[in-house]
Amino acid sequence: MRRITSITILLLSAFVSTHADLEVIGSGYGRTGTDTLREALNELGYKTYHMHEIIHGRLLSDVRDWTALMENNCDDAVALKDLFDRGGWTAVVDFPASICWETLMRIYPDAKIVHTERDSEEKWWDSVSNSIAILPKRFLSKIMMRLVPFFRSFLEMITAMWSSVAGENMTFSDPGWPFAYKSQLVGAYSANNQRVRQFVPSGRLLIQDHGNGWHLLAEFLGKNIPDKPYPYRNTRAEVIGSARRRSVRFSVAVLVFLAVTVFIVRKLVGLVKGRKKNKKE
Repeated sequence: MRRITSITILLLSAFVSTHADLEVIGSGYGRTGTDTLREALNELGYKTYHMHEIIHGRLLSDVRDWTALMENNCDDAVALKDLFDRGGWTAVVDFPASICWETLMRIYPDAKIVHTERDSEEKWWDSVSNSIAILPKRFLSKIMMRLVPFFRSFLEMITAMWSSVAGENMTFSDPGWPFAYKSQLVGAYSANNQRVRQFVPSGRLLIQDHGNGWHLLAEFLGKNIPDKPYPYRNTRAEVIGSARRRSVRFSVAVLVFLAVTVFIVRKLVGLVKGRKKNKKE
């Protein structure tokens, strides 16, 4: 499915300089506790890449790279390596990178794989279909993705990402999205979980159950257990709330811009009328 030649890997290892290699690769799909894992890995000393970093950092070049990678099934080892090298990332979790875990584990042969999943396929679907898969269809999100250049490109990226997961082209304008695609998306999620177990060597893989807290994760990665509670983040309410806050900030910015524009126009109109009146007098 994700093929990369041994010659490409050898060339990358020999000739591409790196700032920091990935040490941890998350193979779990979004909405499997990936933001909790991001927080945990950061606490263990890693610099962790997640969809959160793309959005909050407005990483436009990354968005464009991921769009191309999603469209070519992650079959560009050079682009993948450059993407993580330029940011100095040492761990990666969540969409869209988790779609490319097989290519990444070949590029970084010493990296360990940490996999996350939900208790059942139905729980994953319930979470996804009511959060990240549906948010781009909301009114304010649609306006923001049309007017803001970064989010226009981001829409292209997540369209390519979901198309890759579904195995067919989709658009958020499709009235059936995401529910008409349930069988494809759940099937891809299940197949990914099985493929991780089938192809990742047992000594290189940890199936992380967040309910177990720090112990197994820290031991697997050779880290000391932090002296603080294990993080639990990014509930469905938090995801929706974060998207709503972005939309509200965007709406406020638009309203302020319109108000300032109206004020300036009125001032200019007043000046023009004043000059005309003075000329008549």
